[in-house]
Amino acid sequence: MELEYRFTVQPGEEAWRCKVSDLPTSTWLNVNHVESVQNDTMHHMDLMAIALAAPDLQPGEYDCGELYAQYPALMDDGVTFYASQRATQEITLPPGTVAELLPRLRVMHEIHFINPTDAPVEAFSRVDAYAYPPEEVVQSIWGGAVRDREIAIPAGATSHVEWTRCVMDKAVDVLFLSTHTHERATKAQIRHFDGSVVGELIYTNTDWHAPPLEDYTATPLRIPAGAGFEFACDYANSGSAEVNWGFSANDEMCQIAIVYTPGDSQAECVIVEQGVR
Repeated sequence: MELEYRFTVQPGEEAWRCKVSDLPTSTWLNVNHVESVQNDTMHHMDLMAIALAAPDLQPGEYDCGELYAQYPALMDDGVTFYASQRATQEITLPPGTVAELLPRLRVMHEIHFINPTDAPVEAFSRVDAYAYPPEEVVQSIWGGAVRDREIAIPAGATSHVEWTRCVMDKAVDVLFLSTHTHERATKAQIRHFDGSVVGELIYTNTDWHAPPLEDYTATPLRIPAGAGFEFACDYANSGSAEVNWGFSANDEMCQIAIVYTPGDSQAECVIVEQGVR
């Protein structure tokens, strides 16, 4: 199965566009391997199942900002099943492990692209998902994002850190971890958190534009119920105004993405503490 989205971004323009469509499938699609390609300057792309968050949203192309304003549930109830900030990416799940996609699933292909040049640029994103034999399926995946929405970076700050701790409400085996920030972030880190004590550093990213995807598929990271992660983002703000959480390039974010088994849609990493240092 191939999904593709392309459009032209004018010089100096920030484009945040969403294409809603139905998957070109007539039966359940079990996916074990995915490949994607996009502009090497892409801020981010993602694919989201929207039935729970926007059940009446019809196929077509939209301004994402207007969609999220009209359907605020997209932020929490939209089910992101693929995302990338890298020019090329391949993901292969362990044998027998799949992402399960409903036939004719209504999805939103989201692209956020900034064109700092003096010429038009075609923003593009293509995702190829490969079918896996149903008789070989053993288990499915689930996942989600945990977001710090209380960001407040003071004007002129040279070293401001926002941190968040979350714990899983059910035991999971983590297959992938990553972070997402905007350009004021100088570093993003993830540490173990046992519910009371912050532990080992397990992830660091110093390139906000291309955060690595930490791959635990060879040896899944076991997280018992009641344990989880601390994620922290370091910022520098050379501007004259405080910067807060938001979608645009002028705003900031600090979040982690987690993919895990079993494929339990009720499992989540619940925020228990937040702060600054």
